[in-house]
Amino acid sequence: MRRGAWAILKSYLQFRKKCLPKGGYGIHSPFIFNLYTTVISNNRKEPIFDSIELYRKEMLRCDIEIIRKSVAGSLNRGFRGELVKLSRLARTVAVPPHLGRLLYRVVQHAKPANMVELGTSIGISSMYIARANPTGVLYTIEGDEAVFGIAQKHFETLPLDNIKPICGIFETELPHLAQELNSFDFVFIDGDHNGTKLLEYFDVILPKLTSNSIVVVDDIRWSQDMEDAWKEMKANRRVSVSLDLFRCGILFFRQGIAKQHFMLRYGPY
Repeated sequence: MRRGAWAILKSYLQFRKKCLPKGGYGIHSPFIFNLYTTVISNNRKEPIFDSIELYRKEMLRCDIEIIRKSVAGSLNRGFRGELVKLSRLARTVAVPPHLGRLLYRVVQHAKPANMVELGTSIGISSMYIARANPTGVLYTIEGDEAVFGIAQKHFETLPLDNIKPICGIFETELPHLAQELNSFDFVFIDGDHNGTKLLEYFDVILPKLTSNSIVVVDDIRWSQDMEDAWKEMKANRRVSVSLDLFRCGILFFRQGIAKQHFMLRYGPY
């Protein structure tokens, strides 16, 4: 169950007490200091951001309604057969601009070859990821047939040739990808706000990760079970560095460095 406003505020106040200030002060790891100051907290505006946010604005103004058609057992913030406006999906489900920019900068910096996204939605996060590294391939999975169709059509219109959209349930399609690809170099998990499921996906992902892989997990404080799952993920012995940015978490698997965890401010947090 999603936390209420008071629980989220309480969690945020606890985060602010523990997190390091903006600017990179107090970060003693050269790797993380460089990543935070030059990549994560970089406010440089990229021309591509405007075109992606223009698509968001179009969706926010769109009164077209679709009937949600889940191929999974449940839907993210909705239910099968629900009549929903695209404007609502753009407002409540798509990643916010600050998270899109974060995904873009991290991918642009790391240049991962094989990128995986769990939760395409209307495709805004997919566009940020794919545009950041045109030489890589993004495999993005969506469990709602109707929403998948909207995103797929937009990818074809642009066109974005390095996006491979997949309609299906994560439990089936993610293991298929794991068999098909040699490695998962970048993974963004955003489609199922269930802590138990999150850990199951992580178990599938782990064997395909290398020392250069990066995993970004959205909505780590969505609910208590999501936060518990995040804590278990960052404690995994293969995780060398974990970053808590309040809304999302980032995991690194670099070898030869001591295990470290950082709580850092980013965006509106």
